[in-house]
Amino acid sequence: MSVISLETRLECGIPNFSIDPLIEQPRFQITSVPASADEVVVNSIGPIAICSAGELFGGVERHILGLLSGLRAAGIKANLFLFQDDELAAQSRKQGDEPVILSGDNLRLFATAQKMANLLSAQGVRLVHVHGYKAGVFCAIVKNLYSFAIVKTEHGLPEPLKDNVVGGIKDRAYRLLDTIATRATSAAICYVTKDLETHYRRAHYGLRSCVIPNGVPIMDPNDFPRPPEYLKRHLNLAIIGRLDQVKGHQFAIEAIAANNTLSDVHLHIVGIGPTENELRQLVGNRKLDAQVHFLGFRRNIYDYIAHCDALLIPSLHEGLPYTLLESMALARPIIASKVGGLAEILEDSVTALLIKPSDVHSLALAILRIYHDRLLCNRLGETARFIQQTRYSLKQMTQGYLNAFQEQLNAID
Repeated sequence: MSVISLETRLECGIPNFSIDPLIEQPRFQITSVPASADEVVVNSIGPIAICSAGELFGGVERHILGLLSGLRAAGIKANLFLFQDDELAAQSRKQGDEPVILSGDNLRLFATAQKMANLLSAQGVRLVHVHGYKAGVFCAIVKNLYSFAIVKTEHGLPEPLKDNVVGGIKDRAYRLLDTIATRATSAAICYVTKDLETHYRRAHYGLRSCVIPNGVPIMDPNDFPRPPEYLKRHLNLAIIGRLDQVKGHQFAIEAIAANNTLSDVHLHIVGIGPTENELRQLVGNRKLDAQVHFLGFRRNIYDYIAHCDALLIPSLHEGLPYTLLESMALARPIIASKVGGLAEILEDSVTALLIKPSDVHSLALAILRIYHDRLLCNRLGETARFIQQTRYSLKQMTQGYLNAFQEQLNAID
């Protein structure tokens, strides 16, 4: 039996499975809250398992790390199952969570499924929290060998189908298998935004579902050193995340080119991805090599967020990205597209400057506002931090998932 504080849920008047809590982040911990009359006893969750591919490191992986931390603080044992011994595995070990690395070899699929089933049985796990289609489909197979409840988190919209025929067929097959597995296992679905809930309404019709926004702990910018790439005489803009068409890096580069008289505006692109060569070529064509910097993958992303003059998120679509919430927690000005989860939690000229997606002119004007109005920057950052601390915390997210886990277990008992 574990005692879980539900003060946020009660304050918001959100009953049972209609949850509206929040998220997490690596190398931060939350502490347990003392028992009081306002707390609700969550029975019989017991140890759980979290399953994900583990081959990348982005928002999903930071979500998992935070949730592991939050569950541990709440007294819930969580076992992490991954298919890749990569960055997520390394980061989980750093915070004291030793993952189980499963074979990714499809020829050993059923042997691997039996291995996981045996481990779940030995550990007394009654619920598995899955992230991504691979984990969802695999756990559907495991469930035929050992019975458990499944909760699945939808972090974003499906990636666009590949242009080539073979790639497109594979993508469609993966999506179909994911949908079949989700429905066959009667999984409960947690969406990180209301926009995602609307998008998946037909695919998940009849399944238990709720919205649990992501969240991060309180962060102090003084805890993070200033990156050497950020010269104080420059206005340092940052885009942090995977280099992909949907992230809109190309629009940010074009916006820098449009403000060609501002030679002290510098754009720092942190991350790697399939569009890097294309973006580098665009930078060369616009003669911006001295102002646009490709920094590659960095583990110390908080340093780059904490000290940027503004974070750019010019995406074509988004769920609820961690870089957004981390920037809010660090009181940094934000320029973002008015799409998805960005549009849900940000208010134009109050917590961020919002622009139409793919609108280079509006993005260039927003950069000019940041450049010329430091009072605006300070106000945007401080208001955003207040909103993050009151609505998007790690503790709230953890409590939301504990409620979701308990509701799903109650449904199958």
